[in-house]
Amino acid sequence: AFYTVGYSFSFGDHSDGPVTFIGTGNFFLLDMADDDTGVAYSYWLFQFAFAATSATIVAGTLAERCQMNAYLFYSMALTGFV
Repeated sequence: AFYTVGYSFSFGDHSDGPVTFIGTGNFFLLDMADDDTGVAYSYWLFQFAFAATSATIVAGTLAERCQMNAYLFYSMALTGFV
């Protein structure tokens, strides 16, 4: 979920118009800045680590307390929109 919409909602491109609450570009990392050093992709990986960590912290508290489908839905919502 972070790859598809999470990064673009958080850090998406705002150059098309006024700054809004949510990002409007970089869905599926398609419009990432092309550079030889890979700074944009390393920044994505750094932010992905925080999104994954936030989902695993909740996994520890919910172990054996909820159904797997509920946990998967929560993890997708957390990494995609929070």
